[in-house]
Formats: sequence, structure tokens, C-alpha cells
Amino acid sequence: MSTAEAGRGPRLVPVRAADGRVGWSLVAANGRRLAAAVRSYRSDRELASGICELLAERAVLRFVLSQREDRLWIWTAHLPARSTRAGAGGGEAVARSARGYLRRDQCRQSVAAFRQGADHVQRLRRLAGGAFPSSAW
Repeated sequence: MSTAEAGRGPRLVPVRAADGRVGWSLVAANGRRLAAAVRSYRSDRELASGICELLAERAVLRFVLSQREDRLWIWTAHLPARSTRAGAGGGEAVARSARGYLRRDQCRQSVAAFRQGADHVQRLRRLAGGAFPSSAW
């Protein structure tokens, strides 16, 4: 993948809140937000750790599609459960759709776009030796 190709793909954009906490958005090459972090992090180091976990577990994320009260479809991505203990739950929610969709199939397409975007960011990270290059961040 050339530098020009890398610059055209999706990238992670840090989002800092007024209270100093930080999250992320996955933004497509055309500038449209594809997804956002469900939680916020206390520091850039904690954010990087959370993103590393998301990227490492991206193949086994569980996606839940649901309808909001306004009847728009949204998705939420969950990490796999870390415990074999009965009743441990289905894993932590880590990402969500950046917007709602009129139809369920559009929401499913958004999941596919998120997966492709996460794969792209992981490829950039691998090319940068495990760091987050400016083209992905």
C-alpha cells in the first residue's frame, strides 16, 4: 500500500471532550463519520490501548442491530466475553454507528464499512511497526 493509497482510506480521529477525556471516530476518506467510540478514555495512552484492543479483536466483534425510538436503525459492536463464568455477559460495547439508518440493510452496510475501515487502519498500523501513523490517526 503506497503512502497515497494510505492517505485516501479511512482514519481514526481523536475526539476530545470539554472535561479532557478523549474518544475516537472512524472517518471515511470522504469525511463521513462511520463509527464512534462507546466510551471515553482518561488519557491518550488509555485511548491507544483501547484502540489496540478493538483492532486486535475486530474479527470476533459481535454486532447488535437495533431500532431507536425514532425508528432509525443503529448498530453496536461488542468485544467477546472474557469470562467463562455463568452470567458473565456478552462483552463490553466498544463502538457504535455514527448515525441512524432508515433501513436495516443500510445499517448492515454500515457494519461492513466499519469492518473495512478497521481493517484499513490495522494495515496502516502494521506498516508503521505497531504505532499509529498520522495517516490513520
